[in-house]
Amino acid sequence: MRFSLKASAALTITVGTLLAPAATAHAAVTTHNSSDVGLFGGGDPTYDGAFRQSLGLLAEAAGGVHDTAAISWLVNQQCPDGGWTSYRADLSQPCPKTDLNAFTGEDSNSTALAVQALHALGVTPKYDAITFLHSLQDSDGGFPLLAGSGTDPNSTALVVQAIDVIGQDPTSAAWTVGGKTPMDALMASWLGCGSPDPGAFSSPFSSGHGDLVASVQAVWGAEQKSFPFTSSSTATKPALDCTGNPPTPTPTQAGQDAATWLAGKLTTSGYLTTGSSPDYSLTAQGALAMLASGTNSSGSTSALNYLATNIKAAVLDTHGNISPGALGYIALAAHAAGRSMTSFGGLDLLTELTSVRRALPTTVTHKPATKPAAHPVTVPIAKPSAQHTSQLPLTGTAAATEAGIAGDCIVAGMVLLLLGRRRRAAKP
Repeated sequence: MRFSLKASAALTITVGTLLAPAATAHAAVTTHNSSDVGLFGGGDPTYDGAFRQSLGLLAEAAGGVHDTAAISWLVNQQCPDGGWTSYRADLSQPCPKTDLNAFTGEDSNSTALAVQALHALGVTPKYDAITFLHSLQDSDGGFPLLAGSGTDPNSTALVVQAIDVIGQDPTSAAWTVGGKTPMDALMASWLGCGSPDPGAFSSPFSSGHGDLVASVQAVWGAEQKSFPFTSSSTATKPALDCTGNPPTPTPTQAGQDAATWLAGKLTTSGYLTTGSSPDYSLTAQGALAMLASGTNSSGSTSALNYLATNIKAAVLDTHGNISPGALGYIALAAHAAGRSMTSFGGLDLLTELTSVRRALPTTVTHKPATKPAAHPVTVPIAKPSAQHTSQLPLTGTAAATEAGIAGDCIVAGMVLLLLGRRRRAAKP
């Protein structure tokens, strides 16, 4: 069974102290939805938003990166009852109810991986996710993807990882229902001698045969290895011996048997597939399973070498866009094997991840041009109105008229002056 997820309501977080600096890569994916700020990837998050975000954050945690925007996105998606759904675009709306027909609602996979990611980063969500996981536990001790969808080994293994990471014991009374624990449910899917694929884990959909995806993820739970982890793998464990009495392995031994079965499914090139073409994400998950088991070092090395050689294709989705989920799995596998995440196959996986972190478009404000220094300028003067013409230089008819008036005034003034002189001369 592959994963399906959804996400929900806004909340607050307490961020633990981390030594590494914040990520500084510029976002290459813009969004106009403020609720999507910090989400990894440009692809539709409807069915994998919280899950791919958690994988990306786990890779960043392994690399010592504290990515506030990405962390906040995941934290703000948690529902008030503690669970996560795959994705919810509008945080003002309540979390979707479980609908097995529409395949919506809070799910164990999103929640279990979010618990691991936030714990690895030292972040405490506002709501108690463990209470939500308890509410999902079935009567056989296992966990379904969605409430009522039936126990499957994938979901059970992921929840076991979450239980382990918070320091609880999945075999304790607290996690026992009807006398069964999550480990009992996980082992119920293990295939022993007499089955078509001894050593593998089956799924509810594999008709008693080994299921690649179920086996990969079941190993993580059987070995009780939470992400991120490091490993020192040893040589290949021999295939399950069915010549004598049927073996009754412990979960750890069953995980090792499954890792050997997985190693046998690698192609000669070093990849896993459920079809005819390489499945890069599944190959990275298979490497993580072998590394978690501490066995099959040649198998995990072969898978990682194949991924490194084909890294530019391995980090892309079917649409040619960077896949945060594939990046996360590959980075976690590289980290588990002690390889560099910042130069894996020549690619910096963490930089690639943060390069597709969504952000709001940058608003550019254009400032007005700076006013130049004052310089003497000649400013054209508008034609004056008639009442002000005497204040300005005159031309044409107006000038001639004014000149005539002025001449008459001068003549009149001279006549008065002469008359005045004659009167003074005639005065005795």
